[in-house]
Amino acid sequence: MNLVLRVLLVSLVLAVPAFAVDGVPTFRAGLQAFQANGTDALLNAWYDGDEEREKVAELKRRLQAMTRDLGPVIDTEVFAPRNLGRHVQRLYGVIYFRKRPLWLRAEYYSIQGRAGFISLEFSPLADDILPLEIGTASR
Repeated sequence: MNLVLRVLLVSLVLAVPAFAVDGVPTFRAGLQAFQANGTDALLNAWYDGDEEREKVAELKRRLQAMTRDLGPVIDTEVFAPRNLGRHVQRLYGVIYFRKRPLWLRAEYYSIQGRAGFISLEFSPLADDILPLEIGTASR
């Protein structure tokens, strides 16, 4: 009986894959914060303003310039997360404005209890942001 228990335990340990960190809830919360309260809310949800002051200021400037004439936010969506290892995840999303969507790509990093976004790219052109397999799948 002891041998059966050991074999079962080893099988269970080997069967459980090592999953990457899950940044989707944080990414989604930032997009929803943007929809409800604008650029500052999104950046406050994703970045530590004290530690990353210059980065946040530059992202705010670029994001406000990009979205200034797009109208109100109608909806947001998160899709197709990609694990780039156990500690990094690439996330894709879209903010649907009245005039047109804004596509986003972010990389989320987590290790030893510390997590955050290490990059954020955005564009009104899906092909600038989405991986090739997503962009061509809908054509």
